[in-house]
Amino acid sequence: MVLARAVGVAPPIAGGLHAAVGLIEPHMSPKAVRSLTVAIAVISGLTAASRGVSEDVAGKVFSRIVENWRWSYYWFGKTGIDDVYVSGKKISALFFWSTKPMRPMRGFCSSDISRCVAYEGVYLAPLEREMGISPRASSQQAFGTFVSSGFRDPKYLSLIEGLSLADFESKERLVTLPDLGPPSSISRREIPADAAHEAERIARQLARGASSAEARPDCRCSLVFAYYGPDDPYWFVLRTCSTACEFKGKAIEMLSRGDRGWEATSGGYIDAPASDVERLEHQIERAEMFRLER
Repeated sequence: MVLARAVGVAPPIAGGLHAAVGLIEPHMSPKAVRSLTVAIAVISGLTAASRGVSEDVAGKVFSRIVENWRWSYYWFGKTGIDDVYVSGKKISALFFWSTKPMRPMRGFCSSDISRCVAYEGVYLAPLEREMGISPRASSQQAFGTFVSSGFRDPKYLSLIEGLSLADFESKERLVTLPDLGPPSSISRREIPADAAHEAERIARQLARGASSAEARPDCRCSLVFAYYGPDDPYWFVLRTCSTACEFKGKAIEMLSRGDRGWEATSGGYIDAPASDVERLEHQIERAEMFRLER
């Protein structure tokens, strides 16, 4: 009875052990008083632990978003919020994350930069969903609008359906926008366990395509594989082929993750404009992991 009463009174719980004094009545026995005090101590501890967990998750969400920014900036030259991004600026933001394992999504809303941003999927996202907000709007209100709109963004033809506010947890935090150095996959330079095998397999596949099976025996290609990390959706490869090859000159292969490992696709083949090829060539060579000749 005492425990039920303690749970039902929010202000004393928020006040910690001292709040028990407000619930003590003259007719209570010493045993009842001790039970009440213990109950409030337990509930206060659980509340503090819950806050700590939310803080920890919010910090991880921010770190993941920063990694997404650095990865996008390194490979594509932009973060998606470059018009409001100022390194070193402190902002208050409501970080949110989906509690549905099969629908991973994370992001934040901040009136300090007048923006809500969301990233969908297991891997780093090359394109964010965003919504402009008024500097006078609360982050919580903006987040509710973003979710109820299906994370509407003109860049996308479709909405994200099947998610409601009940599918998210959130936490307000003060953070500092960091410098946009290389992503961790490149700064740490750790070679994934399957990278060498995958690079050999991809090299054979690309060489066959470049030489049209055995029709062009004089075709020679050099392949430079950049570092990638476990969260990267693409693996960047610089391909330079001789004039005897069907696909001669320099091009970028942006490999995608598939059911059988990394895959080269027509959509990931970049040979124009020249400025994009030159920029990616420079970034790949800075992040070289393997260089193979075929």
